[in-house]
Amino acid sequence: MIQNGVVKPMKLWQSLLFFLLPGLYGFFAFYVLFPLLVRLGMPEEFAYGTQMLSVFLLLFIATIISLRKDGWSLSWATVRDRLRIKGMDTTSWKWTLAFLFLSLLLGFLLNMLGQYIFEKTGFWPPDADIPLTNVPFMCIVLIVNIIAEELWWRGYILPRQELEHGKLAFLVNGVLWSFFHIFKWWAVPLMLFRNWILPLVVQRTKNTTPGILMHFISNGISVLLTIIALSTQ
Repeated sequence: MIQNGVVKPMKLWQSLLFFLLPGLYGFFAFYVLFPLLVRLGMPEEFAYGTQMLSVFLLLFIATIISLRKDGWSLSWATVRDRLRIKGMDTTSWKWTLAFLFLSLLLGFLLNMLGQYIFEKTGFWPPDADIPLTNVPFMCIVLIVNIIAEELWWRGYILPRQELEHGKLAFLVNGVLWSFFHIFKWWAVPLMLFRNWILPLVVQRTKNTTPGILMHFISNGISVLLTIIALSTQ
């Protein structure tokens, strides 16, 4: 029997907790867990991926616990409806393709702006991305990353934020999503100019699937470029 729970408005202080606590763990995972795993003898590439997977696994667990706490069963039909995982209709495709182009363009321009600022200020950020060479492992990390983040940020949290913040929910979601990346604190200010796009599309379409596709393509480009580079060596 399908058990229907409730979707409660998410107060701003709750949104802060639901985004920033995972962000603080991500900071710990990168700056404490990652070097610890390397010191224990794990190859740097796998240590980097492992600490990332630990973050995403916790997001996935948080989604399951939150659904049950709100009274929802974990049957696929119920989870799919609550997290708004739907097919892509014409409207969804239009929003996805148009704003995907905007997101990629903004990402390119903001990357150039960041490089310009770093050169002018003489500040060079520490490495927060380790070159990966194991393609299967890289793809696993990518897939788990996208699924876990989108189910939590857009599937579970955004509908609750919509009840509290109405049309501005996507901005709250996007701003806090940027601050989730505090382990790359130097990039957060630039992320604020772009990270509103994906939650806007999900909110307007009432469909988490466009977010999954946009996130996958955006993050997958760097993985694809790495695969191409490896194949030409």
